[in-house]
Amino acid sequence: MDSLPALGPYRPVVNAGGLIFVSAQTGIDPLTLELPGGDFKTECRQAFANLLTAVRAGGASAADIVRMTVLYTDLADFDAVNDVFAETFPHNPPARTAAVVQLPGGKRVAVDAIAVAPQP
Repeated sequence: MDSLPALGPYRPVVNAGGLIFVSAQTGIDPLTLELPGGDFKTECRQAFANLLTAVRAGGASAADIVRMTVLYTDLADFDAVNDVFAETFPHNPPARTAAVVQLPGGKRVAVDAIAVAPQP
């Protein structure tokens, strides 16, 4: 799967000027199109996996990500966000902003990214 389809009038992945912009990816399971059962970390891991799938669809890899935003709904989940971030980027993590917000449809986390497109 290249990336999850957009849930609105936007593109999930845009290549422009040597950069890859990935719209917010949530923890929706790409096979069932539903949120996974389980704890916050399970949903967060799925959101990060969806983000990496979209980055790959844009022609890059996790190592090419230079900037991320993590939106989540409960400040109590901050440590879990850090844990999943560290699991996903064990070396040279990208710059990041994390913010507590309200998300639609019962989603608890969404992540977006900017990556540098590899040169051929």
